[in-house]
Amino acid sequence: IDIGPVTLRNRSIRSAAFEGLCPGGHPSQDLVDYHRALAAGGVGMTTVAYVSVTDCGRTFSHQAWMNDAAMSAFRALTDAVHREGAAASVQLGHAGYMADPHVIRQKPLAPSSVFNLYGLVKPRAMSLTDIDRLVEAFGLATRRARTAGFDAVEIQAGHGYLVGQFLAS
Repeated sequence: IDIGPVTLRNRSIRSAAFEGLCPGGHPSQDLVDYHRALAAGGVGMTTVAYVSVTDCGRTFSHQAWMNDAAMSAFRALTDAVHREGAAASVQLGHAGYMADPHVIRQKPLAPSSVFNLYGLVKPRAMSLTDIDRLVEAFGLATRRARTAGFDAVEIQAGHGYLVGQFLAS
C-alpha cells in the first residue's frame, strides 16, 4: 500500500502507544529492539509513540524528545526497522498543561492559565513568542525526524495535549 511517497509492505500499522523506554529523555536500546521486533514480526510500519518536540513538553522523565543528542539512537531505530523491511514513523507532540513540572523543571505552558485538574497545576499562558517558538520546535523536530530516517511523522493532537488544548480552548 502507498501512503503518499511511502510504500508499505502491507496495511498493518503499529499505532503510537507510549513505550516508556527513553530514560532521561533519550531512546534506549530496548526501544530500538522493541520496534525492530515489531518490524520482524511483519508490520508494514511501526510508530514510535509520543516524542516531545521540546524538553518542556514531556509528561514523564522516560519520554523522549527529538533533539540533537537523540539523533544517533533514533537513527539506530529506523535503520533496524528498515533492515526488517518495515517503515518507521514517529509521533511528535507537546503536552502543554499536561507536562509534568517535576520533569520539565518549570511551569507547563498552555493556551491559557486554566487550572489543570488532571495534573493539579496552573500552567503559564503562552505568549505569542512562546507560540512562535513552539511552531519552530515542531518544524525542527520534523526535520530531525527526517534526518533520523523516519518515513512519516504523526502530530499528536489528541488526549488533551497542547495542539488539542488550542482546538478545545
